[in-house]
Amino acid sequence: MATIRCGMHGLAGIRWLARLALAVLLVPALLSVAAARMKPPCTDCVLQGKKHPYGTFHVALPPGWNGHSPMKLLIFLHGYGANGQDMVADADVGGVAAKLGFMLVAPDGRGTSWAGTGMPGAAAPDGGRDDVAFLHAVLRDVEKRWPIDRSMVVLGGFSIGGSMTWQIACHAPRGFTAFLPMSGGFWLPMPAHCVAPVALRHLHGSDDKVVPLAGRVMLRRFHMGDIDQGLGIFRATDRCTAPARAFSDPGHEHCTEWAGCAAGGAVEVCLHPGGHEMRGDWMTAGLHWALAHPGRDK
Repeated sequence: MATIRCGMHGLAGIRWLARLALAVLLVPALLSVAAARMKPPCTDCVLQGKKHPYGTFHVALPPGWNGHSPMKLLIFLHGYGANGQDMVADADVGGVAAKLGFMLVAPDGRGTSWAGTGMPGAAAPDGGRDDVAFLHAVLRDVEKRWPIDRSMVVLGGFSIGGSMTWQIACHAPRGFTAFLPMSGGFWLPMPAHCVAPVALRHLHGSDDKVVPLAGRVMLRRFHMGDIDQGLGIFRATDRCTAPARAFSDPGHEHCTEWAGCAAGGAVEVCLHPGGHEMRGDWMTAGLHWALAHPGRDK
């Protein structure tokens, strides 16, 4: 009677074949689970709440996207009186995002505004929508519909949208790699500190009368904060130790950056000589800055 001998190499081969067979069997199941977790793409998207729609957002994919590669993401928040569709159609926002290969997501504020600490929108009779929670829900929803490069997820906004960008950057920055607020900052009361270091580049007009750099009182009871004081809170949270460096940037009156910050931290402010306005070249400069400050792909 023949004796069957199986040495260590033979056992290893059998185990390898068994693992390969198991992997082949599991691949279709894993793919079906992944497909089930993905939501269908949309252009004008609705986030459904328990009883009523939670909110809406609008999407523009970068031209020439191949349908599967992870995309850089810009979520941009409109100013008062505007909406997300306006941002998609605006060449200074949608056009620049497309040119630089970013997917653009433009949420709609409730009542064409945003509700953050001290803002008029938070004083609505029903308390307003929790826009910090809403914007994080938008981000989660987008990640379920499209492949996103999580090392480049930028949040920006103009005017009251810029103020909302400061709110997220200070209180709930997780999931975002850089922040590009324009012409809007904290409202009073200012926070004593923020939760974690962030990469934030602020743009403002030195002649802005709508949102002055020094802040102002609105409707007698709402107070826009001082921009430099607010940036100081970010610098303290980022633990930036190097002296400020001033420099000129095309299209800007002057810029100041603070380096030597904690991991993930960077603070920069650029002033232009105009008023309460936004331009495509300023958006371009901001997105190039964000590209130079990628986060870790989680």
